[in-house]
Parts: sequence; structure tokens; C-alpha cells
Amino acid sequence: MRATLLCFSALALVGCGGAATSYVRSDASTLGRVVVYRNGVAYFERTARVDDDKLTLAVPADKIDDFLKSLSVVDARTGEPTPVSYPITPGAEATGTGLVDLKIDLPGHRPHDLRLSYVTEAPAWKSSYRVVLGEDKKVDLLGSAIVDNTSGEDWRNVRLGVEASSALSFRFDLRSVRLVERETLQETALFALAPPTGQATYGGAPPPASKILGDVGDDVLGPDAQDEVAQAEPAGGPGVSATAPMASAAGGGRTSRPPAPSRKTTADPISALARRLQQERGPITVEGYANVGDADKQAASLDRANRLRRTLVAHGVDASRIVAVGKGMQAGRAGGARVVEAAGAVAKATPASGPAGPLDPIGTSHFESSQTMTVPKGTSAMISILHTATEGEVVYLYDPDGARGNAQFAFRSLRLRNPTDSQLESGPVSVFGEGRFIGEGLSEPIPAHQIAFVPFALDRQIVVDRAGGERDEIARILTVSRGVFQTQAQHVRRTTLTLHNRLPTKAVVYVRHVVAPGYRASQAPGNPEHVAGADLYRVEVDGLGQREIVLDESTPVYRTADLRTQDGIDLVRVYLTSPVLQGPLKGQIEELVRTQKEIGDGEQRVAMLREQMGEYRERMDELHAQIVTLRAVRTAGPLMVNLEKKLQEVSDRLSKATIDLVALEEKLMLARIRFQDGVADLSLDADGGKVAGAGP
Repeated sequence: MRATLLCFSALALVGCGGAATSYVRSDASTLGRVVVYRNGVAYFERTARVDDDKLTLAVPADKIDDFLKSLSVVDARTGEPTPVSYPITPGAEATGTGLVDLKIDLPGHRPHDLRLSYVTEAPAWKSSYRVVLGEDKKVDLLGSAIVDNTSGEDWRNVRLGVEASSALSFRFDLRSVRLVERETLQETALFALAPPTGQATYGGAPPPASKILGDVGDDVLGPDAQDEVAQAEPAGGPGVSATAPMASAAGGGRTSRPPAPSRKTTADPISALARRLQQERGPITVEGYANVGDADKQAASLDRANRLRRTLVAHGVDASRIVAVGKGMQAGRAGGARVVEAAGAVAKATPASGPAGPLDPIGTSHFESSQTMTVPKGTSAMISILHTATEGEVVYLYDPDGARGNAQFAFRSLRLRNPTDSQLESGPVSVFGEGRFIGEGLSEPIPAHQIAFVPFALDRQIVVDRAGGERDEIARILTVSRGVFQTQAQHVRRTTLTLHNRLPTKAVVYVRHVVAPGYRASQAPGNPEHVAGADLYRVEVDGLGQREIVLDESTPVYRTADLRTQDGIDLVRVYLTSPVLQGPLKGQIEELVRTQKEIGDGEQRVAMLREQMGEYRERMDELHAQIVTLRAVRTAGPLMVNLEKKLQEVSDRLSKATIDLVALEEKLMLARIRFQDGVADLSLDADGGKVAGAGP
């Protein structure tokens, strides 16, 4: 009878759930491993035993592209891939099912043992964290992963993992027939051309042999995977609990069930191996090997590799350097695991951040279950991925510029360090202290060993008064040439914060300050921490006290000042009060400023004299007209004599003003010439050409 797997229901709920569940053949394949990513996909490993020469997979049509780009079907005995065929036209799907039949030819002897793996669309897993405050700036950190099974089939007795890498994911059409328009050429040659003779390459270096760094047998590793699972299962059977703890394969922190050596002989050989590996710097590979009695040789070999990897990480080897791979059953090799130098690595020369070694199809899982578990279809599982003590304390965070910040009050916040070698993904953080819930926040991704701030309450105990202002400060004089100053000033934006502490005890406040684009912090409390796009300043405020801090940020402004203009002379007067002007240049400029003031005063007096002379002339015209009129009146003698006297007085004043004006204009002309000559000589000093007092 031909074995047929009618539906890989782990591919999608659509087409495999509901009425389509009747297409699932549980006897055709066994799901062994599921790793869920945060980029919208999941990796599945299955095994199948087929008595016939054909295996048919029924795949939902909308998932066929993901399936085709990642499907691997391998004969478990030979390790050879098998060919896959499927219908081209969309109408070839089974009517009403939305499924596409993928037919796999299985050459060789029956029955066939197959290993199948593929990546397909799946919900991303979510992170959740619980923090319990302790003493001496320590907290208890518990991390959980929430995995949703929307695949349409039960995940029974599977090794479940979650991955938080930066792997990319995308859709790509592989099913559609792709025709390419080609140009039609006409054959004009009357004879055939012979191809050139083929040549063999030479001179290339042979592929380097892997350097074996350590070899561990089953007597050191302990019982095999099946025995470990049996010992770890509860009375209800394998995978009864969907909240089984997970072991961190990245070595990031202590899990709720850390790997431990199962025999006394484990400690010494592996400790010695770990010490040697810590002296190496390149990537390494842990290769697992199956034993003759193992039922699933590939799974057993991978289990041995993972157990050795976790044990090495527990002994201090950097988890990011180690990749575990299963080698299956190898001729002349008993069960166990060995550590080899990754391909292309150079011992003690390759930096830890260099290229990684060979990876299995899913990469290195950061967190993977230490025992099999069951997640029924349509359910979710919350799995412990991290449980450890770490550095942490409650502080206040003043964030006036954030999307949900507050300009008047500081947030009560958790200052937490990620103790692991892996990034902790973003998720909600519940904070507990003194036996009660005190708040919750949302964290951004926290890189390995880095500090994060998680605001969780707004208790209004830290009140902030904020004031601001702007000003210009002279930085330096760049050049001076014929009275024209090229200067650099600093435009300064000042923010003054007054922090009031309503608590009776001292409070630690971190002030988040965003420096405007193009500016730099020029005055602030020392040694800031940095977050994305902002600085964090630590400030301590006494109980029932207050503390003022000043935050200045500045940007250079370039200006030109011409001494021959009023604006330029006003700006230069400001320069005289600045320490940037010193030496001979300052004396020359002071003299020019005095001369310019003399010129300005003289011009003002000239203007006043001219205005006064105009008034005199106007008065003289009035008196002259009055005198002419009175000559026709016989009795106007005394009045005419008085008017003639006034006319003479005004004429004398006009004459004196004219003389004063000429003298003042001569003096003003001399001052202008003296000023112009001083301006012309301003750029030269006694050494001939260097600007005294100018900046570099």
C-alpha cells in the first residue's frame, strides 16, 4: 500500500484545520522538532516511514512558495535528497480542498525512512518578563516565551524552541511558471564551430582539515536522549505540561532547570576541555554521533551535540562561538560528541564577532526545550526561557521628550541589566516588590549584558520645573582683513531643570536629554549613559530637597563683522569684552573704536549745526520781510530798530556756526582718514602679516 501524507497541517491553519483535519495521516509522519522565529516563520522537522515507493504531500496552495524554498527530504539511511514533483496548473488542486499534491519518488529498498524539514509561515513568539525586587541592587528576573500553535495539528512530544536572531524572512513566488522572452536568431554559418578544449584547474589549496579540539564519549555525556526524557517526564506521560522549563542554549543566565552532569566523571574531562576552548577565539562546532542502538540516529546525534554544547556553556565557554550539529551514524564511530574547529576558522586569531561556522538549517537556537512537550492545536504555551538573579534597582526616569513622556513628573523605573549572552526581545515587564505588584512597563530589545530602563509607574514624587533660553557666545576670531572680521560664535541653547523630591529619602533620577540635530552637549553633569538618540544623566536629590542642573547644547555660527558699518562696530565692541581678543590686536581695535566714536560724535554735531544754521537762515528771512513791511509805516521806527538789531544778532550767530562747521568738518575729515588708515593696518602686526589675537 502506498503511504500518503495528505496534509502537512503545520504549514497553515487554512486548508488544514476544520473540515480539512480529516486529511491528516498521523501514521504517515511524526513531528519531532519545532522552532518558532520572531520574523513570521517556524522551522519543522518530521520523520516518515513509507512502505511504498511514493510519498504524496498535500500542501495548502497559499503556503506552497514557503514550502518549496525550504523543503528538504532526505533518506535517513543514505543521506541522499529525493526528487519532488508537483502539478503546474492551479486547477490541479483537489476540488474544494485548496491543496496541492507534491509527489516524492523514493528509489531504493523498501521501507523508506525519511527525514523532512521545512520553513513556513507561523505567528511570531512573544516575550514576557517578571521582575521581583531584592536587596543590594539585585533582582530576580524570570523570562517567558509565548508560542501560538495555529498550524491545525497537535504538536505532540516535540522539542520546542524559540529563536531571537536577526534572520530575514520574505515571500517569493516559486510555484508560478516563469517564461522569459527570447530573441530569435537566424543561423547564417555554413559550418559548425568546435568548442574549446576543457581544462582542469590547478594550484588551488586543498580544503583544510577540521582540527579536533576535544572528543567526549557516552560514558562522559551520560544517558542518551531517550533516557533523559523518560527521567524528566511526569507521571502523566511525555509533554503533559505546556509550561515546561527551557534551557538556554545561548548560555544567557541560569534557567529554571540548568543542565547538570549526570555522572561524576563528567566534571573533570569537560572542565579541562572548557578551559582549552576558552583560550581559543574562533568559532567551533560540536558534532554529535549516534550509537548502533539508537532508534532515531539523526535525532540522537543532535541531542548529544546539544547536551555537550549546553554543558560547555555552563562551564564558561562563550555560547555565541558554539554551533551544535548532528552527524547521525558514522562508520567506525561510537556514540558521543566531539568539538572541532569550524571551517575557515583560525585558532586564537579569529575575533569572536567574526564569521560564524557552519549552521544547521535553523541556525543556533537561543532557547530550546530540554524535554519533549505537547502543544495542542489552537492553543498557546507559555514556556520559561530564563530565570536568574541580575543587577537591578528602582530609580526615577525624567523623560520630557519621549512619545509617552511627561514634562513635569519623573517616572518610577526599573534599571535592569541583561545578564545573558543573548538579546532579550521586547515585551511587557511586570514588577513586584515587598510581596505585591507595584507596576508594569514595556521594554525595548535589550542587547547582551546591557542596561535598560523600564518605566512602570508615575507616582508624582519627583516634580521638575523647566526653563529655557538661547544666547550667542564668541568662540574665536578666524581672520581680520582691512577691518573685516571673520568670526566663529557659539549659539547656545540652555535648559535649566529644578528637581524637587517629595520623598523623605534620597532619590536617584536619570534625566533623559535629547540633543538637537547639529548641536553638541557643552555643559551637563559628567559621565552620561546613552540611549537611542539621547543622553542619560544621573542626579541624586536629597529627601524633601531640590537639585538644579544646567544642560547646555551649542552649535557653531560663522559671522562677518565690518568695522566700517555700525552693526560691525557694535559687534566688535562685544569682542572687546571677550577673552578671545588679547595682545596688540585688542589695543588697535580699542583705538579704532574710540576713533569711530569720535567720528560718530562729530557727524552728530555737524548735523546739529547744519540744522541750527537752517533755522538761523529761516529766522533771518522772516525778520527781513518784517522790516520791509514796516518801512511803509510812519510810526514803526522803534519797532524797526528792534527788528534790525535782532537780524544782526541772528546773522552773527549764523556766521559763527559757519566757522564752527568748517572747523568741525576738518576735524571729522582727519578722524575719518585716521580711522581708514587704522583699518587698513589692522591685519598686519610687527612681524609682517600675522593676525594678532586671531584664532587658528
